[in-house]
Amino acid sequence: MGFWNVLKFYKIRLTVFYNMEKSFSFLLQATRVLHIGNYDDEELKMIYGFVISLDNDILNDYNNTCTLLTYYNDLELYVEIVEALIDIYEKNEEYEKCILLKNKKEESIKIMKLKNN
Repeated sequence: MGFWNVLKFYKIRLTVFYNMEKSFSFLLQATRVLHIGNYDDEELKMIYGFVISLDNDILNDYNNTCTLLTYYNDLELYVEIVEALIDIYEKNEEYEKCILLKNKKEESIKIMKLKNN
């Protein structure tokens, strides 16, 4: 399934955000698209909307799950996406979005630190 189709799927079924397997798949797709830089405005909006919509329960689930061996947990992947989005929105001078993203990053880092203690 192509990235555009994945985005349409997530747009139609907002409840999929609470399905860890599918939301993790979305994280992988988002990571790939952001790092390659192959995205349009609608794709960027979808990724931003997804990242902002996740609550601490889901972030905690990510923190307790490791589906990729190169990451200590899936929350590290989420933080990587947030950092990429911050860079993009800073370049576009969309600072309000940066503030929300930085808050999500801080929340995620706190969750990771709690697990490590």
